[in-house]
Amino acid sequence: MHRPYGVIIKCFLSALIVGIITQLAATAGFVRWAGAQGNDHVSEFWQIAKDTWHLNGLTAFLIFMAISLISYLIIRKFTTQQKTAEKVITWLLIPITLLYSLIMYPNFADYL
Repeated sequence: MHRPYGVIIKCFLSALIVGIITQLAATAGFVRWAGAQGNDHVSEFWQIAKDTWHLNGLTAFLIFMAISLISYLIIRKFTTQQKTAEKVITWLLIPITLLYSLIMYPNFADYL
């Protein structure tokens, strides 16, 4: 029986990228909001991002990881070969992760 370690690693890496992008975008939103309130936290951007990882980034990571693994299991159920399911989930994860990253990048590009 073939073990789906490759799919688990792809799901993990995609979820990690989504979590990091979400965390950076959420931190940038907070810094902009704080700036509008009169508080300058631009110099503390990375510290805020690290301190609040469990609020935004980890949540997005866990949600995306669960969704991608459940999607793989559903695709695997309806295909006859595991390799086909692995290819389908790979071709779904890469564009979704890339598109999400490209859409969210302008939100935090100024703080990099």
